[in-house]
Amino acid sequence: ITATDETDEELYEQAIAEGGEVTLYSISSRCTKVAEAFMDKYPEITCTPFDISTNDLLDKVTREHEAGQYVADVVHIKDEDGSLYNEYVQNKIFYIYQPADILAHIDPSLTETQTPLYIELTQLFYNTEAYPDGSPITNIWQLTEPQWKGKIMMQNPLDNLSWGSWITGFCVGEEPNRLAEAYKTLYGEELKLSDGCENAGYEFLKRLHANEPIFTASSDAIAEAVGTPGQQDPPVGFCASSKLRKNEDNNWCLAPVNLEPTTGIPAINTLYVVGECEHPNAAKLLIRFMMGGADGDVSGYKYFNTLGGWPVRDDIEPAEGSTPYSELHVSDFNVTDIYENINPVRDFWTLLG
Repeated sequence: ITATDETDEELYEQAIAEGGEVTLYSISSRCTKVAEAFMDKYPEITCTPFDISTNDLLDKVTREHEAGQYVADVVHIKDEDGSLYNEYVQNKIFYIYQPADILAHIDPSLTETQTPLYIELTQLFYNTEAYPDGSPITNIWQLTEPQWKGKIMMQNPLDNLSWGSWITGFCVGEEPNRLAEAYKTLYGEELKLSDGCENAGYEFLKRLHANEPIFTASSDAIAEAVGTPGQQDPPVGFCASSKLRKNEDNNWCLAPVNLEPTTGIPAINTLYVVGECEHPNAAKLLIRFMMGGADGDVSGYKYFNTLGGWPVRDDIEPAEGSTPYSELHVSDFNVTDIYENINPVRDFWTLLG
């Protein structure tokens, strides 16, 4: 973890002195607009962005690092299962840059193992045209009831790291206790655990799996299936919160559910400085710019501050129409808990057949 108190002006001068270049590897197509905005503000630095999928990005950075070629200076990615902290940060392939003036605006629980940029969620969505009075489901255990059999859409946790991490989140930390409490609130009786289910999280996953969810390959497909108008009996579905920003363009009737007791762990978009990179000062300057700087200048941040994404800073307003993040039921994301339990939980899911 590197914490420095250089100002933007000092970093700019040092960035010019080290060559006036910075390279960004990002999992978002919006990185091109961020690079342009950065060069508008800091015209003597050339910012080269690469929009790369998570797996390809890690593969590329790892191969370059092993070959002693440090191409990327900054990486924008999500540490969904704790492996980035436990394998990349601990092995000094990535560094966490944490400028105190910016972190003063961010909840410390989000910054223990990362430098967060913004948050997305996997949320349950329903069709507002079919259910004009509000969501037919408010408590997560309702998804295990017979009337929803074969009518819940999601991605397969075995095919996708973020979904594997998401199901693991229900089985660790305080979540099993919260799930057991939510069950009692809904049904007025204590939850009975099945054989092989060590806590309420595993029991929930077992019952959800037994309700035969429909697996699709993408959040877009789920949003479309749930949100398309003109359906008599549409499914509900879990998908990326960011799909909400496509509602208007696609004429969908999508709305998210603030599930009791939790919608799961957050997907936190995170920024790292690459170890031994060639432009460390420009890397710090770019991270500061993307995070809104000392004064909350959103010229680099606004591209990520869209409906279905939440800023981590307390001095940047979320996009219009957003439910404030503090009002959402979200699990804690603990890198160690997810990292140590993702394989057992996925094995459990596999054995459910």
